Amino acid sequence: MGSLLHLVSALVLSSPGAWAVRMFNFRVLDSINKPSGGHQRCQEIGYDGLAILSSPEAYRHALTVIAPNITAATNRFAIGLFFDKAAKDVLWADGTKYAADTPWNNPPPDRSGQLPFGRMRGDGKIIMTRNSFAAFSLCGTYNTRESYGKTLSEQQPDGQTSSLDIKETKSFLHCKVLCGADIRCRAAEFNFDLSTCTTFASKMFSGFTTNKATSTFVREGF
Repeated sequence: MGSLLHLVSALVLSSPGAWAVRMFNFRVLDSINKPSGGHQRCQEIGYDGLAILSSPEAYRHALTVIAPNITAATNRFAIGLFFDKAAKDVLWADGTKYAADTPWNNPPPDRSGQLPFGRMRGDGKIIMTRNSFAAFSLCGTYNTRESYGKTLSEQQPDGQTSSLDIKETKSFLHCKVLCGADIRCRAAEFNFDLSTCTTFASKMFSGFTTNKATSTFVREGF
């Protein structure tokens, strides 16, 4: 219950900047390290490890944190994105899959395992690299899953191809919380007549159309 109330309070903040400062705990290490060494160093000073930027809110806040250290678009900051040998895929440090709209420099990411460490460039692009050279490291904690967005009254996602989930919910606010709990979610449609919440990822709809029985929470993408 405490975590749910925490999510609700985050959703009603008035601006994305105020929300990000309150919700995220990121820091650039004051020493240069290889990604593996940066991850360990972050843990030694009290963080969970290299920062997870799986949500658009975390990504935007990371850009503000690394800004003072950027001298060129190609500057690199190690982040908590790794090639998982068992899954044979690139995953965030908490084991979650990256979002479909992740701003890769050369999408899709290399799944060969030859480039096992994720880095964020100064221009915001995300790349996979080797552990062969030292650079900046962005530390972070892993306990946030909230979202920031806007409400579209009497509108619903148009051109729906599929959905992430459909659940019975008691309120539009709870529907927003469900979207905030899923890093893939970019829109959540609440139907007042049916008391259902339908969540969508970035490529599961093409726009919005009028429907007096619904309101939609639109979460900003990367």
